[in-house]
Amino acid sequence: MIIENKENVIFNIPYSLYKNDLEKHLKEIHVNKIYTRQDPLGGPRIILVLDKQNALELKAWITLQLSKSSHKYFVTDLEEI
Repeated sequence: MIIENKENVIFNIPYSLYKNDLEKHLKEIHVNKIYTRQDPLGGPRIILVLDKQNALELKAWITLQLSKSSHKYFVTDLEEI
């Protein structure tokens, strides 16, 4: 899930996706905050908070990776009003 507000973009992603692919890619992108959260229904998740410019790059990378290799995940993009 990707949530955009006035200042930041928040990515809420499954821990398995983070560990398998995304963790290596984040070394190239500035992340403001990163923390783990336990979802009672979905297991562990990683929360990433990025500025809008870095978020665009990460969103494009995630979309490309998921379209190439995974039918297990999908992207939900929301904008805070």
